[in-house]
Amino acid sequence: MGAEQHARGEGNARITQVVGDHVTYAPGAGPAPRAALGLPDAPAVLVGRDGPVKELVALLGDGGPTVAVVAGLAGVGKSALAVATAHRAVELGWFGDRVFFLPLRGYAPGGGVSGPEAVREMLRRLGIRDTDMPESPEGRASLYQAQLAGFAQAGRRVLIVADDAGEVGQVRDLVPAGTAHRLLVTSRHRLVHPGFTAQVVTLDELAPAPAAELLAGAVLRTWPQDRRPAAEPGALAEVAERCGRLPLALTVAGALLAGDPGLPVGELAQQLADARTRLAKLDSELDAGVRAAFDLSYARLPEDQARIFRLLTVNPGPDCATMYARLLTGEATADLRPKLAALVRASLLAEEPVGSGRWRMHDLVRLYARERGEECAAEDGREDATDALLGFLVLGAEVARHVIGVDTQRAAGPGLPSMEEVLRWLGAERAMLVAAVGFAVEAGRPEIAVELGTLLMSYLQLYRYGQDALVVARTVLAATEGRGSPEEIGGRLYDLGLAYLGTDQPEEAMGPLTQALTVFRENSLRMGEGKALNMLGSVYEATDRWAEAEQARGEALDIFRELGIRHAEGTVLSGLARIYERAGRLDDAIAALRQSVSLMHALDDRHREASALNSLADVLWRAEHQEESLAAREQALATQREFGNRKQAVRTLTALAGSLVELGREEDARARYEEALQVLTEEGDPHRQGEILGNLGLIHRRAGRPEQALELLERACVLLAESGGRAGEVAVVSGLALTLYALDRHAEAAEAFERAAGLYAGLGDAEWEEAARAAAADLREQATRPRRWWHRLTGGASAAGPPATP
Repeated sequence: MGAEQHARGEGNARITQVVGDHVTYAPGAGPAPRAALGLPDAPAVLVGRDGPVKELVALLGDGGPTVAVVAGLAGVGKSALAVATAHRAVELGWFGDRVFFLPLRGYAPGGGVSGPEAVREMLRRLGIRDTDMPESPEGRASLYQAQLAGFAQAGRRVLIVADDAGEVGQVRDLVPAGTAHRLLVTSRHRLVHPGFTAQVVTLDELAPAPAAELLAGAVLRTWPQDRRPAAEPGALAEVAERCGRLPLALTVAGALLAGDPGLPVGELAQQLADARTRLAKLDSELDAGVRAAFDLSYARLPEDQARIFRLLTVNPGPDCATMYARLLTGEATADLRPKLAALVRASLLAEEPVGSGRWRMHDLVRLYARERGEECAAEDGREDATDALLGFLVLGAEVARHVIGVDTQRAAGPGLPSMEEVLRWLGAERAMLVAAVGFAVEAGRPEIAVELGTLLMSYLQLYRYGQDALVVARTVLAATEGRGSPEEIGGRLYDLGLAYLGTDQPEEAMGPLTQALTVFRENSLRMGEGKALNMLGSVYEATDRWAEAEQARGEALDIFRELGIRHAEGTVLSGLARIYERAGRLDDAIAALRQSVSLMHALDDRHREASALNSLADVLWRAEHQEESLAAREQALATQREFGNRKQAVRTLTALAGSLVELGREEDARARYEEALQVLTEEGDPHRQGEILGNLGLIHRRAGRPEQALELLERACVLLAESGGRAGEVAVVSGLALTLYALDRHAEAAEAFERAAGLYAGLGDAEWEEAARAAAADLREQATRPRRWWHRLTGGASAAGPPATP
């Protein structure tokens, strides 16, 4: 909220406004003004700020610091938060009518209220006549402190809200002596300065749900019956994201919707989708929109900081490591960090997490900085910075490919980074590397886009970053079309089909793979033809066209054997094994997979060897060779651990744990599940976390540890409910109900069974729905022991409970 203070001269007092927002307070000879509550009205709506309000209220209370600074980006809602907090303090009876709001306009183009002027104005509000004021700034500051001391001695606390300070000098003399009074400052800067002690509260953009709520509220306050927010929640959330969840931008977007009641929210989302025009759109309805607010902060930057601010946007990722900032700017490390820290203090940059050396801009600030960077491209050396960054990333991706042995012999030795270093780099910079492929195209460097994208594809696929692989494949294909050779175009079509398969979209994969096959055949490119046939076999499998799958894979195998490409032969054999397994030809499947494992091992392709071992373990288990299956699985797991392939390792760990449960080795299974859970927690996969927590809960319940089981199952229920996995959720909820029953918490168990019944109904499973409702009814009748439902819900085993989740 841009809170404004409108003042009116009384008697002979005069308030003169000159040069825009530069305000001077001229002395008069009127009667002493009466001290009274001087706050603007509380904001009509303050969503998503309960935490900061609570924090600030605590700071204003007894034992809090004398000075608190609310710092944040322009338009983030600092003034609204401060005013709302001050009103809350008044409601609590802490300051009576001794609350004063002082607008300092620290970022006004003509200059803000100076420190001495701020003290003079506060004296007037405290009841000092202009004619009684000392002439010198020092004298007025002393009188100000004396007035506050008098209030303190009388047990009457004072709160001063100094809004929009641009520098410490504006508020230094307003700091009350002692501990009774409070000074609450808002600023775009954090106001960290020697001799000025304050507790800083940084205010960030809103969370997604409050941002959408604020946007909807901006529309509904104008049109209470407007149906668009409720009818288009997805589009509303998209608009909020396009606004960077910044309150000022959300307010502008709300004004756009309110100003055009017929404009669909989805259409506004499309208008804001273009990053090049987004800021202009968010400035269109207000004289002081988002860009104008950022202009004031940018104008305050010294030129060396402004240049860094502009050049950081050459990095296309969501954040920028210090090493890349150094590469882009040419600054020495010792000189660079203080300048980056200054941008953080100006709320134009954030180091997240603090001390990490990774720097992030708010999305809209980034767009603004890029606009300024393009205006100053020649003087900043922006083209050279672009070449330096892309060249470094291509080199890094090439080295990484060799070190982790993706589609090439694994390399190690002096001068090369270790496996751990490479995986750490790829993990930290994956988002930037993916974005850099598209950035290279935008920057007029399509050849670099193709080179970088091609280097990344196998890593993204093998390490299960399917969506990233799909983005890269689409971008590289677009960069190749019209300029690439038939082999290159066919290869890019093949990569796109493979990426669709990696994201479980076989129908989408069919088109590019068929096109790739045509290109390869028309140009007698036999290796490409074999690759396309093999992947088409995967498409046919996924769409239950098994005869066609076997034919395509058989043709591919013939081609690779004819060409002597043993690596590809091993890949096809793994695919054929799945077809044999489905047909019940387990011995043939095992033989094919053993041959595949042998080929991959001989070629030192450890990644695909591990994949083949996992497939072999599946078939061996089905053939009742349990110990061999476990051994193959453990061997695959060891390789995945060695190569840091965490997502694949989780799949192996959960499959291994499931096998161990079937063998009754539940403590061994528990260890595997716990290892998988740790990885998923670090990777941020709530759905699969919920599944594994559910399985761990069931293991604890079966082992007679109901309290531990209860905690795990409750956590699993929350995660699965939030992620929408009904099938997994219903199994876990049923297990929760049985665990509550075992703890003699029958009423809660009945509620859990009712919840399970609702989930079964949603899945269309009437039989289990009926069983769950019967269980709930029996428990509500407070039966001494469960009746018919127990047998049905546990499958006849009195302690087993529902089956483990997948």
